[in-house]
Amino acid sequence: MDSNISKICGESSITPNFEEIKSDPNYVFTPDPDFVPLTLFNESGNAVTVNSWIECANYVNGGWVANFINNTNYEKSLFFVLLFISTSFLLTKFVKNLGSEYFKK
Repeated sequence: MDSNISKICGESSITPNFEEIKSDPNYVFTPDPDFVPLTLFNESGNAVTVNSWIECANYVNGGWVANFINNTNYEKSLFFVLLFISTSFLLTKFVKNLGSEYFKK
């Protein structure tokens, strides 16, 4: 048994057949009244609430986790910072040129 499954979903005597679940597009997970529902997250930030141990194990086996880790898009932030700096530089240069042209007259 995968240690992540035990850590996130808890212990169970069930031996899941993930290949059977994955190969059946109409597989329906049966809610377990004794299982405390958990919310799991994927790498994109999508969330799913699982209602049984086998459903939880299936999602964790597929890479879902119990805690969402927000990965900041540093490239996007860097782009906007550089855009702001470039724009500020160009505007400053433009204003200085405009002022020097004004005082020449």
